[in-house]
Amino acid sequence: MISVEGLGYRFRGSVEHALRAVDLAVEPGEFLVITGPSGCGKSTLALALGGHLWRQHDGEGHGSVTVAGMDTRTAPLYDVAEAVGLVQQNPEAGFCTLTVRDEVAFGLENRCLPRDEIAQRLAWALDVVGASHLEDRALATLSGGEKQKVAVAAILAGRPQVLILDEPTSNLDPPATADLFQVIARIRARAGMTVLVIEHKVDYLLPFQPRLVAMDRGTIVYDGPFGPDLLPPALEPCPPPPVQAAGEPLLRVRGLAAGHGGRPVLRDVSLDVHPGEFLAIMGDNGSGKTTFLQSVLGLIKPLHGHVEVMGHDTRQTPVSTLARDVGLIFQYPDHQIFCDTVWQEATFAATNLGLLDGRVEGRVAGLLARCGLEDRHHEHPYRLSYGQKRRLNLVSVLS
Repeated sequence: MISVEGLGYRFRGSVEHALRAVDLAVEPGEFLVITGPSGCGKSTLALALGGHLWRQHDGEGHGSVTVAGMDTRTAPLYDVAEAVGLVQQNPEAGFCTLTVRDEVAFGLENRCLPRDEIAQRLAWALDVVGASHLEDRALATLSGGEKQKVAVAAILAGRPQVLILDEPTSNLDPPATADLFQVIARIRARAGMTVLVIEHKVDYLLPFQPRLVAMDRGTIVYDGPFGPDLLPPALEPCPPPPVQAAGEPLLRVRGLAAGHGGRPVLRDVSLDVHPGEFLAIMGDNGSGKTTFLQSVLGLIKPLHGHVEVMGHDTRQTPVSTLARDVGLIFQYPDHQIFCDTVWQEATFAATNLGLLDGRVEGRVAGLLARCGLEDRHHEHPYRLSYGQKRRLNLVSVLS
């Protein structure tokens, strides 16, 4: 089904190769998990298998990639896309319409399938990912996890021979992560589909006994069975040191109701956060976690109640003022990249606030080094992997 021989690729402007001498053979119906550190070439390999790498990027490549009997480098992309379904890390990157129903039906309509078959496939795909209740929703109103489910459903509806999912659970909560992998296993068993999952959360996949492929620095370093002995050792939980809340709260929320389009997602939320506290906000996809953070920074105004940040009422304070004291990192790193080089991006916030000086530059250089980006200062941020972009967002906010 899949044959990769001697595959190498280097993006234009990059010193290091993203892929180096990759050899991979996958039989029909196999279930593969591809894992490895951020920036090791997993997503680049997925783009090569789907035929996108050669057409969307200006770089140097060699070797061969054959999927379902087609050379993905030379075969028409529409033929490759019919055989290979690729769900990318950022679900919004693949959206072409405005509503869930239209998005899942979009590819089927482009194939000119009969209307009844489109309706049947649409209902089936939404059902298997647990998103039937979202059919009438606008994509812009969905949470990150809900968008991920719709992206998977849109690909499943096309019933490809090979399904590639690039970190499909990066925006899903733990129950939804487990559910999605159960769905993938059922689809593979029912349709005989070849499945490749690029994932860091490999422990969720152990019960399905997939074949494991581990990558590092652009090449495959392990290819074989996946057993418990390959999981990292469990760590004993370390209780945090007691923190005594002191002083006035930095964040004060009272009776907050907030949402989009006049529809409340949050209702009667009250909360105090004191200096030095470390909070984890958890909940199901669509429960209002992102809406709460947007309310804190004043990106959306409360429908009822009020939010006070360091003494500032978010209803009456410009976002630019709040942003000096509150850093926010979005779910999708591409939404927070504005510059042409990693260094410019890392210093973007400090530059905009008029705070960039030698001391700040030294701190930024140290942060980039701690995030493993010390050798990438002059590269374009879009050359980074998804995980590396997330780290770059963090450096920019902390600068």
